[in-house]
Amino acid sequence: MSSSKQPAMYVTHGGGPCWFMDGKDFPSFANIDKNSAGAKWFRQLPHQIGQSDQHKPKAILLVSAHWESSDVVHISAQAQHTDLYYDYGGFPKETYEIKFQPKGDLQLSQQVLDLLKKSNISAVLNSKRNFDHGVFIPLKLMYPNANIPVVSMSILDTYSPEQHVAIGKALSPLREQGVLIIGSGSITHGRASREQINEFVDAITNTLQTLSPNEREETMINWTRLPYARENHGREDHLIPLHVVVGAAGQDKCELLNPHLSKSLAAYKFA
Repeated sequence: MSSSKQPAMYVTHGGGPCWFMDGKDFPSFANIDKNSAGAKWFRQLPHQIGQSDQHKPKAILLVSAHWESSDVVHISAQAQHTDLYYDYGGFPKETYEIKFQPKGDLQLSQQVLDLLKKSNISAVLNSKRNFDHGVFIPLKLMYPNANIPVVSMSILDTYSPEQHVAIGKALSPLREQGVLIIGSGSITHGRASREQINEFVDAITNTLQTLSPNEREETMINWTRLPYARENHGREDHLIPLHVVVGAAGQDKCELLNPHLSKSLAAYKFA
């Protein structure tokens, strides 16, 4: 197993369990169902970023938009994951039978805790919390064999951009140890029109790809100044994992991973 430096990535995880549903049953999900281009893209993503059975991350640290905590960052700490937290409602029966049972990594959980505390960020291990759909939906698509240990982490309900960039910076050294850091959210999560979505996502992509690391960090901290920011994120829980990833990115360049898909599914890699 390779432990070479891993990227930091941000993915848009879709609507509930959409990637495991048949659009024939839910017409409004027809373009984001299990047969869609988005689902196919997710399944090939490890290959796209140069992973194989021989060259894969030592572990995955995933920051989920669906796990919020107050004042203190929570870090999952289970040796083996058996049960899932199906935190969605009104979907077909089979979507509550999805299984994803990777090992945890207690050593990594402790290391995340230590790195955050070293940066004066309050954190705690949580041995009760099961993976929510921000974790298991994208990871089951990417790693259906569940053969890589996974640790998940909460965002803070302050949604402070500065705080979350600082969290990413504190965790950045893990990448050198073969840990893949993923922020799982949604690049747009509001009531924006198609035009407003496109303009906002273009501004984010331009920020991440063309500005210097310091400038992109500054712009992301002041993200509400971007066009149609609040139309796209009335509540920024789904954007904030990107701030963690930007912090973890360091000086690395950004690549838009899925330019062929709808802009509302934008995903980024820093390497």
